[in-house]
Amino acid sequence: MKKLYLFLWISSLTWMVSGQQESSFSHYMYNHQAINPGYVGARGVTSFTSVFRSQWTGIDGAPLTQTLSYSGPVSAKNVGFGLSVINDKIGPVSNTSFNIDLAYHLRLNRKDHRLAVGLKAGMLNYFLNPDMINTLTPNDQAFILDQERKLLPNIGFGFYYYSQKFYLGVAIPQMLAHEAYQLERHLYLISGGLVELSDNFILKPSLLLKQTKSVAGYDFSLMAIFNKAFWIGGQIRNNFNQDTFRSFSGTGTSALLGIHLGKQFSLGYSYGFPSSVINNGLNATTHEVFLRLDLTTKSQGYLRSPRFF
Repeated sequence: MKKLYLFLWISSLTWMVSGQQESSFSHYMYNHQAINPGYVGARGVTSFTSVFRSQWTGIDGAPLTQTLSYSGPVSAKNVGFGLSVINDKIGPVSNTSFNIDLAYHLRLNRKDHRLAVGLKAGMLNYFLNPDMINTLTPNDQAFILDQERKLLPNIGFGFYYYSQKFYLGVAIPQMLAHEAYQLERHLYLISGGLVELSDNFILKPSLLLKQTKSVAGYDFSLMAIFNKAFWIGGQIRNNFNQDTFRSFSGTGTSALLGIHLGKQFSLGYSYGFPSSVINNGLNATTHEVFLRLDLTTKSQGYLRSPRFF
């Protein structure tokens, strides 16, 4: 286990030197608020969303991420308001962020195409626990560190264009870079839509592109929705060094499935298959659970139902 933990720690250091990445989720297509503040209020319903993600199952210090968010419209003033908490832990480093999201939604035409402009403001609590660092060499001077805790401010913004069957968003959720803590600005582009092949069968493609000063990556998903109640699909993702275009870990894949229980509750699960680069004899699978509760619902259109976005 010490060898596995050292492998994890070295991988984490390499990852952070390249520019620490913000939390990533397989269910990003249901969790736009974590990426783009312009999303809050777009569904026209008051909702709570939570995602639990566990990477590299079975390895001590493996990444764990939990998020809880609230989103909803503010009366009939075309304003959306949201709150979110994200806790991201890998090895001895733990980041917990608290954010407030505010968006204004402008109606563009009679087909209900809209453009939202969103702002994000919050704090990130950075915590380093050196007691969790175990090395093969006792008292290794290179890994003797003091416990550290720091509050880091954050602001962000996003543009979110959407209709009943399509969305496109661009956002920088963290504008303030903190180089001392390997936190870089992230630029995100998200897009997706619905392709209705019949009354009971809908395809839902989703794309996420992300870029920092040193790292770029993509996530692409395709899901099939049956009877407007069940979904199943697949996902591929990868990250690259922007200078050499060399992949950090190889292409990873995930299987997704879920169900809408009534008009208010949605439940999803994804199982991530590791790339051959990371796997290499280790149990490096990823599990993620998505939960959403809608307190109010509207029947108009796809986007404002609790079912699809």
